[in-house]
Amino acid sequence: MGVRTSPDSGRPEETMPCVPSAHDRAAGLRLLSTTRSVRRRLDTTRPVDLAAVRTALAVALQAPNGSNDQPWHWIVITDPDTRRSLADVYLAASQPYLASMRRRVERGEVPVGVYEASTHLVKILPDVPVLVVPCMAAGPEAHRAVFEELGYPQPVDHPAHSVYYGSIWPAIWSTLLALRAQGLAGAVTALHLTHAEEAARILRLPEGVTQAALLAVAHPTGETFRPASRHPLDEVLHLNTW
Repeated sequence: MGVRTSPDSGRPEETMPCVPSAHDRAAGLRLLSTTRSVRRRLDTTRPVDLAAVRTALAVALQAPNGSNDQPWHWIVITDPDTRRSLADVYLAASQPYLASMRRRVERGEVPVGVYEASTHLVKILPDVPVLVVPCMAAGPEAHRAVFEELGYPQPVDHPAHSVYYGSIWPAIWSTLLALRAQGLAGAVTALHLTHAEEAARILRLPEGVTQAALLAVAHPTGETFRPASRHPLDEVLHLNTW
């Protein structure tokens, strides 16, 4: 790994070889396969160093995004009253979802552990030390208008919304990975968006700014993480055509 100077900013930038070393490759793959949205393992008793959150968000700014518009903004919430207010919004928003999930558990369609993890997050959210709300500087209708102006055939909602939300979710995932690399954990959800206007008032969002998700950030409980149970690759892999 070397260091070079950015020609446009003058800031030193780290560089890496195109082909990572065997050690870096193994470490990267382990990090990717053991990072998840953690709900039941967030330690609400330990404070979080905001410098680590800043580092994670700086990494997130390197994520791919449509036309390199970099439309993101990040609200980091540590104030206890604001956290509790957002948690109240999340509590109200989660009730229909949890009721539906409970019925699915009773029918054997959803593992009980998934339901318990979701209810646990609702319970502890007011006490999670840091909440992060990723936002977009414009609404999805702006992307829809761009696609219409370019003359693409209707309907344009599908590609427009894919580009719009696809310009923030890679950065959200990068945030979780960068937090994990620093010994922190995060849970990401978007249920509060069913009450987005109420959350926007709490956060004092300017007109036109759109929330994309809610991240709960804390130290993890336990000592290790392991890969989650997933469908075998060959059940979901298609080569050339479906």
